[in-house]
Amino acid sequence: MTTPNYDPSKLATIKSYITIAFVFNIIALVAWILAALSQIIAYVTFQSYVYYYYTVSAPISILITGIVFLVFFVLSLIVFMRVRNMYSAVNRGDIATLKQLNNMTWSILALIFAGVIPGILLIMVTGPINEIGQAAPVYPPPPPPT
Repeated sequence: MTTPNYDPSKLATIKSYITIAFVFNIIALVAWILAALSQIIAYVTFQSYVYYYYTVSAPISILITGIVFLVFFVLSLIVFMRVRNMYSAVNRGDIATLKQLNNMTWSILALIFAGVIPGILLIMVTGPINEIGQAAPVYPPPPPPT
């Protein structure tokens, strides 16, 4: 469902911001999974070379870091799915769905888990998405000169 009364240039700006956020969100997903896998591989490698009487905390801390990176990957994946839905809605021109998916909370979550660039772009696009499809404000005429 598209809203007929919207500014096409504003929709183009929203589309470009969401596209950039979408691309950087993919980059963040790849970074989180590579970080998690590298920590888990380091744990397995380090565990096989370290004798038990030297230290136990070093391999465990590496494993805990890998698990934290996996949790961040999952949370970033959830944010990615939301941004992907916004991306497909703006490409279809579905303003109603775009407005429904637009939320400042998801922008803050994107800022935390997907990176600074997607988060800031989604925060910047929150206002224009809320304004799109609304009627232009009607200002009262100025008072007559005296």
